[in-house]
Amino acid sequence: MKIFLSSLENGMPLKDSWLQNIKNMPFRMKYNLVSYYYSRRGKALERATFIRDNSDLLLVDSGAHSFQKGLKVDWEKYTDEYAEFIKMFDRPNVLGFFEMDIDVIVGYPRVLLLRKKLLKVSNKIIPVWHKGRGIEDFNRMCQEFRGKIVAISGFKNEDIRDEQYLMFLKRAKKYGCKMHCLGMTRRKILDKVPFDFVDSSSWRQRMIFARIGNKKVDSDWMRLKQNRDLVELENYKDGLAMQIEYEDKWRHMK
Repeated sequence: MKIFLSSLENGMPLKDSWLQNIKNMPFRMKYNLVSYYYSRRGKALERATFIRDNSDLLLVDSGAHSFQKGLKVDWEKYTDEYAEFIKMFDRPNVLGFFEMDIDVIVGYPRVLLLRKKLLKVSNKIIPVWHKGRGIEDFNRMCQEFRGKIVAISGFKNEDIRDEQYLMFLKRAKKYGCKMHCLGMTRRKILDKVPFDFVDSSSWRQRMIFARIGNKKVDSDWMRLKQNRDLVELENYKDGLAMQIEYEDKWRHMK
C-alpha cells in the first residue's frame, strides 16, 4: 500500500520553503498528490513541478472536488486546459491523472464525454466511481480499465460503507485493476483493506489547528512564516512515517 500525501503544493513559494533544501534532508519524498486546480499557474505551478521532480511517484487530481462547493465553471474549457496541462506536466514518475468526476454537477453522461477528451491525451487517466453510477457501472469501469488504476471515494458515509471496501477491492482485482481510495487514511480501514494506493491531506490539516503531530504549538508563534514552514516540515515527516509504516505492513502480510 502506498499512501500519497496531498496538498503539499499549497505551501509557501518555493524560495521560502523547506522544499528548496530537500536534497540536504535526511529523507527523500516518496509519494505525493497535487491538485491541478491549485497548481495551474504561477508560483503554485513552480512548487508543484518541484514536488513532481523530487518525488518517487506522483498523482495529479483534477480538482473536481473543489467545484462541488458552488463554483461556476466552463467545464469544457477547464477540461481542455487540464488536458493541455497533462501533456505538459506528465513524466515517467507521474502515476496518473484523475478524471473530472463531477457527476453531481453535470451528470454522468457528460462526465463520460469529458473523460474521452482526457483519454485522447493520456493513457494514465484514472476513473473515479461514485454510487450514483450504480454497481454495474463499477464492473464495466473495471473491465474497460483492465490492468490500470481505478478509484473510489474514501470519505466516510459518502459512497461506500466501511464494511464494503474489501468487496470493491476484490472486484477490482478480478479485472487486474489497481485501486486508489481517495481521501482515505482512517487506520481502522487501512489495517483491514490492502488498497494499492490511498491519499489524504490529514497531515496538513494539523497546521490549521497549530499542531505538530498531537502537540499544540503557540498560535502567535505560528504567525511567522518561517515557523509555519517548520510546522509543515514536521507534519510532513509524520506523514512520511505513516507511508513507511503501511507500505511495510502490507508488504509483510502478502
